[in-house]
Amino acid sequence: MEGNYCEARAKKRKTAGDTAIKGLIIFGIAVSLIAAFLFGQTLILLVGVALGIVAYFVFPRLNVEYEYVFCDGQLDFDKIMNGDRRKHIARIDMEQVVVCAPVKSQSLLGYDREGVRKIDFSSRETNARIWGLVTTAGEQSTMYLFEPSEDMVRRMKQKGPRKVVEY
Repeated sequence: MEGNYCEARAKKRKTAGDTAIKGLIIFGIAVSLIAAFLFGQTLILLVGVALGIVAYFVFPRLNVEYEYVFCDGQLDFDKIMNGDRRKHIARIDMEQVVVCAPVKSQSLLGYDREGVRKIDFSSRETNARIWGLVTTAGEQSTMYLFEPSEDMVRRMKQKGPRKVVEY
């Protein structure tokens, strides 16, 4: 199994939007709790408790890491939230792949248009080596953006030599 298995990970960069959401929730909790104690209103206290519950469910979703597993010609994408919850997102067989290449390559220029659904499993870092993997189902094309390791690219190329383009 060692010869057919490879995995890689990419931790999603925290965006300004993520920080703003966390800040607004924390600010809302603090203001509602202070107002509840100053004015003695139970309703305001319930708003603070509700925001605390929202924070419990939203904060882990803002700390995301993606894992890519290539095994026997199948590429699995998993989302790991807050380091402990794993969610399987997609499985792609190399037979479904039209092309797999670095995002800036000539091979993907035709797929960078309207109507092509893009699903981003990359870290969103500016210096990351992001690849695009295109599949088609009927008339719908989907481009998956991810950051494979060198070993994963080599193994994918062995499985689909004409589908994986490295330039």
